[in-house]
Amino acid sequence: MAKLMQLLTPTWVVESVKDVDPAALKARGITAIITDLDNTLVPWRHYDIAPGVIEWLAKLEVEGIKICIASNTLHMERLKQLADTMGIPFVDRVRKPHTGGFLRSMQAMGSDYGNTAVFGDQIFTDVLAGNRLGLKTILIRPPLSREEFFSTQMVRYVENYVIRKLREQGQWPAARKIAEVLEHMPDPATPQGRTIVASIVSLPALLLGGAALFAYTLWRRKQK
Repeated sequence: MAKLMQLLTPTWVVESVKDVDPAALKARGITAIITDLDNTLVPWRHYDIAPGVIEWLAKLEVEGIKICIASNTLHMERLKQLADTMGIPFVDRVRKPHTGGFLRSMQAMGSDYGNTAVFGDQIFTDVLAGNRLGLKTILIRPPLSREEFFSTQMVRYVENYVIRKLREQGQWPAARKIAEVLEHMPDPATPQGRTIVASIVSLPALLLGGAALFAYTLWRRKQK
């Protein structure tokens, strides 16, 4: 379980991609970004790009940082339309936390393990997949939305439990702008030789337990 908790811990936490200074990323050796779509670049299921994202993408281009969307979404037309609007490539059917989609994204950008960072809003998909590959992982923690699927709300409930435990252990990074502290981010472990079988086996049990706890909490609220 300790290994799993480590794999669920992001390198850093921010409230928005706009809190990440592209110049600071480049100074730290990051020249490629794998990013989620919903709750990262756009609000969940919306067609409107989040304010400031287009300007942030322009800054990435100035710094020569490549970016590729890696999404689990089933709405392919929406994914393509948004990617075209932002002018960035995408990889679909990623099936996070499997790492194949991230590897395809890295291949498309011509990046490697040492210069690639992952941006996303969920620790059980984006962060876990990125950490499995030894990439730097940046968790986006926007305000929670009541519009999300019930299953996503359930995962959020489990996420909050994990985050609370990691905070109690002093292992959870505080959410803040990271331009001034990126130089202190630890180098990721290389993927070679990483043993994760025991951790991944523990993941379904953790999710199942969280689902039961979430359902019980909803039931108790209805009884009041």
